[in-house]
Amino acid sequence: MPEKIELPITGMSCAACAARIERELNKLKDVGEARVNFPLKKAVIFPKREIELKEIISIIRDIGYDVDLEADVTIRAKKEEAELKKDFIWSACLSAVVMVFSMWMVLPNMQHQNFILLILTIPVQFFFGLRFHRSTILNLKHFTADMNTLISVGTSAAFFYSTFVTFFPHIIMSAGMEPMTYFDSSATIITLILLGRFFESKAKTRTYTAIKMLYELSPKECVLLKDGKEVRISTDTLEVGNLVLIRPGEKVTVDGEVAEGSTYVNESMITGESLPVHKGVGDEVIGGTINGKGSITVRVTRIGKDTVLAKVIRLVEEAQFTKAPVQRLADKLAGVFVPIVILISIGALAVWWVFGPEPKLTNALLSFVSVLIIACPCALGLATPTAIMVSTGVGAKRGILIKSAEALELTNKARYVLFDKTGTLTEGVIVLADVIPTGGFSEADLLGVAYNLERQSEHPFSEALRKKAEELSIPPVKVDNFQAVVGKGIKGEIQGKACFVGNVALYEDSGKALEGSIKQLYQEKELSGMSPVLVWRGSDLLGLLTFSDRVREESRDVVTELNGMGIETVMITGDSQAAAGTISEKVGIRNFLYRVLPDKKAQVVEDFKKKGVTIMVGDGINDAPSLAASDIGVAMGKGTDIAIESADVVLMKGHLSRLVSLIKLSKKTLWVIKENLFWAFIYNILGIPIAFGVLYPFFGIRLEPMFGALAMMVSSISVVGNSLRLKMFKE
Repeated sequence: MPEKIELPITGMSCAACAARIERELNKLKDVGEARVNFPLKKAVIFPKREIELKEIISIIRDIGYDVDLEADVTIRAKKEEAELKKDFIWSACLSAVVMVFSMWMVLPNMQHQNFILLILTIPVQFFFGLRFHRSTILNLKHFTADMNTLISVGTSAAFFYSTFVTFFPHIIMSAGMEPMTYFDSSATIITLILLGRFFESKAKTRTYTAIKMLYELSPKECVLLKDGKEVRISTDTLEVGNLVLIRPGEKVTVDGEVAEGSTYVNESMITGESLPVHKGVGDEVIGGTINGKGSITVRVTRIGKDTVLAKVIRLVEEAQFTKAPVQRLADKLAGVFVPIVILISIGALAVWWVFGPEPKLTNALLSFVSVLIIACPCALGLATPTAIMVSTGVGAKRGILIKSAEALELTNKARYVLFDKTGTLTEGVIVLADVIPTGGFSEADLLGVAYNLERQSEHPFSEALRKKAEELSIPPVKVDNFQAVVGKGIKGEIQGKACFVGNVALYEDSGKALEGSIKQLYQEKELSGMSPVLVWRGSDLLGLLTFSDRVREESRDVVTELNGMGIETVMITGDSQAAAGTISEKVGIRNFLYRVLPDKKAQVVEDFKKKGVTIMVGDGINDAPSLAASDIGVAMGKGTDIAIESADVVLMKGHLSRLVSLIKLSKKTLWVIKENLFWAFIYNILGIPIAFGVLYPFFGIRLEPMFGALAMMVSSISVVGNSLRLKMFKE
């Protein structure tokens, strides 16, 4: 029996669809748990016992959706995006013409002009808007309602009433009313909603892209060493125990251990370790990391789904399912609002038909349509998207790329902000922190030896030394008999004298003992999380150099401001305790976790989520699972593509200070959305009773469809105008 069954689902249009499928699948007695993810368009079923796949597929199809076992999820997402784009463009073109014909008399005969409007609106209403009507039929079948129901009922009421007016204008005139049509309302509503769906689809495609990019990290081919020969083969055909050659600058093919050679490997994208790590015989290497300048032979220890990279990919995918989607407030209101409106409109039809004045049928029909038209969801449909659209535009101008409405809805409730260290709180750049000469030697003496020796090495310190040497115009000189001492340092001869750069172990191996203040200084630098090295020539100790990862200038201010907002800040890193403690102290974070690998990092995020809304800020491949697992994943714009694709928000140009702006913008946006929903409903609350006719017995006042449409228009203008206030957002 399989541990889980994964099925790609087609036909879902909103989170309510996913919830409906999930609910039906969980009713099956052989299903332990079923989870349906709307963005990934996928269902994951955990069976209790053996279950027929066709039974599951049958349930899904019975409720109006389908399973496409052949389609690639990325191709399907791009196809959906292309279809929505095409439908919107055609719908917008037709709607624009409908608007022109509705506003001006183009033909001499009004009835002829209405016929033209009818013909132009039919494709928008029944072809480009078909997805809304189809969903409404499914909702009726299962006695539910959502935004699709509002769109379908509202536009259909406007369309069919207008069609009636077009064919039978004399009946309307006999009731003493002007025969007005509302084809422009139905066409415009469908066009605007299609535009919103297109942007939603475009955003969802990023999810698939992130996962696809993770798969592409692992090299497709490798060099296998077999019987003394080098053979290039597909990585997929490797077996545990094979020997693989990794040349300088190449990606490590798979997880394994070094069988021959030594090098430095950049593991920051997996472990978060800021400095490249030395690898010698017997040391483990991870697939997808980047080899330095040394050549190594690796014995394969893990393949396929057991590799570290495969586990990272699985964590990202699983996080997409465990991240609970925020149900839009408009959809929740629609679930209650739509059935009530339909009942009220039917009630109006019945009351006017039974008790109303003559012509009873005409008056009953007009009241029925008036209720539905004033309840048309144009403003309700615009309430959230317009605020989000303006807010994301404002954010983009401030260097904040917001990729989902859910991120804005949740960010204002953040209780915890978890920071990755390398590349987030720090710049991820190795710098020469201290140059400390001893024994009367100068900085030039110290750096001259260190620079020229490191120039022969692939060690990451060499680049930092090169920059410093160029600043001081230190000339390169010839180095003879250069040798790298694995795990300790390097040595060589400069102008006939033996010179060394290395750690205490190498210094003591040369027959010397580190004593006094320089020993104490060396230990202090090491305990503070820096990387100290000694430089000596012959029997003379020239001094001490320390290297570190530079802290961002803005980090401390950001942490201070977040703490002032009542948000708890935490640092998570794969670095040592000393390095983590040093950085956390510099930026003002009290709580930090060290030596945390990707799988553990995602679990830490899950633990914090249980206590409150959690933001994760990171920049590396190792952060991708935790960014996806968090309530709001925030990636640094200068980070890896995968971290950026996995995140909900990207801070462009790597400006960490924009995180505070994001939280403030979120609070303001959510307030505007609530105001919008108020304006979207206030006209309905006031207008529906009048449309029903409650004032007619006392004052002879009734709300005609024309005034219902006017109220709807004013409501929409109010919503748009209120949303535009976000452009004046100040931090």
